[in-house]
Amino acid sequence: MSEQLTVVCPHCAFSKVVPKGAIPEAARQATCPKCKQSFSLNSDTLRAYAAPPDTPVNQAPVSPPPVPAAAVNVPPPLPPVPAQQSTTPPLGPAPRTLGFSFHGSARDYFGIWIVNTLLKILTLGMYSAWAKVRKRRFFYGSTTLHDQPFEYLADPMALFKGWLIAATAFILYSIGTKVSPILSGVIALIVFVAFPWLVVRSRIFNAANSSYRNIRFGFRPNYREAYVVFAGLTILSMLSLGLMFPYALYRQKKFIVENSTYGSTPFSFSATARDFYILSLKVALGFIAVFGLIGIIVALSGVGLVSAATAGGAGKALSGLAIIPFLSLTLVYFIIMVYGQTALANLSWNGTRMGSGCFRSTLRTRDMALLFVTNALAILFSLGLLVPWATVRMARYRFQHLELDAAAGLDDVIAAAGSGYSVGAAGDEISDVFDMPLDIAL
Repeated sequence: MSEQLTVVCPHCAFSKVVPKGAIPEAARQATCPKCKQSFSLNSDTLRAYAAPPDTPVNQAPVSPPPVPAAAVNVPPPLPPVPAQQSTTPPLGPAPRTLGFSFHGSARDYFGIWIVNTLLKILTLGMYSAWAKVRKRRFFYGSTTLHDQPFEYLADPMALFKGWLIAATAFILYSIGTKVSPILSGVIALIVFVAFPWLVVRSRIFNAANSSYRNIRFGFRPNYREAYVVFAGLTILSMLSLGLMFPYALYRQKKFIVENSTYGSTPFSFSATARDFYILSLKVALGFIAVFGLIGIIVALSGVGLVSAATAGGAGKALSGLAIIPFLSLTLVYFIIMVYGQTALANLSWNGTRMGSGCFRSTLRTRDMALLFVTNALAILFSLGLLVPWATVRMARYRFQHLELDAAAGLDDVIAAAGSGYSVGAAGDEISDVFDMPLDIAL
């Protein structure tokens, strides 16, 4: 039998016996599952487990002294009930549903957003590192799982160093486009080749600086697979005229999810390439139908214009009605795009597992389309001032429709050994400066 230890919470005296191998050697902190407070692992809180002594072989077990019948009014025992054999296997613990929610207000975020925007303009972008940290801390802190918030712990100075590297590369690229096309081409090629490396570095940095219940997330630096997924499969997708695109997208999602951890608990991805191909086929057939109808309407409109030229005013009025199908098809095109994004988000989340727990996303195309339209109109007519309001609305809706089914809750999660992989923020900042889509987890 493996050696066992007793972990004792100094705040509420809750104790739990765990195998010694379950606690990493470098672990220094733990979180009590009862009072939810953190404490240090030391000789006072981590003790050797002492099993109760066995009864000696030659000694009869000691029975408690009999209690007088007059002292206790004990009802007569009931007759034994014959046991019935059940063929139903014992059920495991019922899933415990933990809900996400977003409590941030548009008013609070507007104050952060307007200050960030003005200071980035006044400092020629140098304030972007502090702006990014303030924004992420607002959204992390406003997002809760089971009424407990997330935290973003990055140091703005680390992001600023990465921004300096990214800004230097961007300035050289901009100068190269004016002076030497060869220089700009070389820099663009370097950034393109470095894209998989940037994905991994960005994920490591952001995961190591994200925490929930004082336990940080992590990301394993699998650079070889990153180049296969983000470079090799991307090139194959282009060479196959898009036929490999669903598989490449599936592998990218799987790579991001399965290299992520929460403490010592790994994530896994249960969705299949077949699911991505079915979704892509639905979206592609929708677009083909829309473009086919547009082609038919264009052909008929051409015939209508010729007829209108010979039929006079009535024919012109009838040919003008051809714009109605164009507007309808534009709406259908928009709905298909929203459906593709919504279905992809649901597929990605519903295929993600954290240990024994699984996520459940229930976004609806109708709701998302309405949000996109109303947000776009609000931003347009407010000259951009309602961007914070639109951003908060979208975040609130997404988290209201996301849940985590965890059979054992999150009490068994143990902090990972050490603090993960320490990297700089150059990857994250280069992606922002060159407008590269690295945030592709889900």
